[in-house]
Amino acid sequence: MILWIMIRFNENKIIHYANKPRYKRVGLYLSISLIMVTLNFSALFHLINSENGILKLREINHQIKKNSYDLNLIKKTNIALEDKILRFSYQSTDNLDLIDEVIRENLGYSSLSEKVFILKKPSNN
Repeated sequence: MILWIMIRFNENKIIHYANKPRYKRVGLYLSISLIMVTLNFSALFHLINSENGILKLREINHQIKKNSYDLNLIKKTNIALEDKILRFSYQSTDNLDLIDEVIRENLGYSSLSEKVFILKKPSNN
């Protein structure tokens, strides 16, 4: 009995759906399609232009490459300066002051008993 009622109910649903006017079905399909297209365009727009989007990713990759190049340039300069310092003679007392001056100016080293004050130039804003 229950099975017969369920079959009749499903037949009524199919018949009822088939009797719906065509313009209502088309309107439903169009509205669902429009919603899906709108969601897709919105997702695509935010994929490209958001804070973590493709454009921001390209900008960050460019900054990483630039900073890597700058870092390598600074490392090469430091290596060259350290090599220049090592070529000085440690035996002569005249060169000790020169070595100390070069180390302080170019490499930024100081002894533990010294205090270092960094003076910043005022910016013109």
